[in-house]
Amino acid sequence: MPTLTIEYRTESERLILEQAVAFLTQMRQVAATAPDGTVLGACERVALDSGRRLVRDTLASAVQDRANTTDAQKKSARGSRGGARGGS
Repeated sequence: MPTLTIEYRTESERLILEQAVAFLTQMRQVAATAPDGTVLGACERVALDSGRRLVRDTLASAVQDRANTTDAQKKSARGSRGGARGGS
């Protein structure tokens, strides 16, 4: 069986990637086990429930990562000024 190696930068990114793999696994399981004539409806329910959750968590993670980066940049900028106040 082929394998996939994924590189990630943050713990939150790793968690989202794991959620995406779990979503795919869930979708394939539902499609494989739904009775004839109900596959599309069953898969749509998974997409609406689990898919929304995945998108919401991914969005929250991206926004939080951006906020963390911005905070770190601001702290770095304050630190590089040495905290000294200049005046003319």
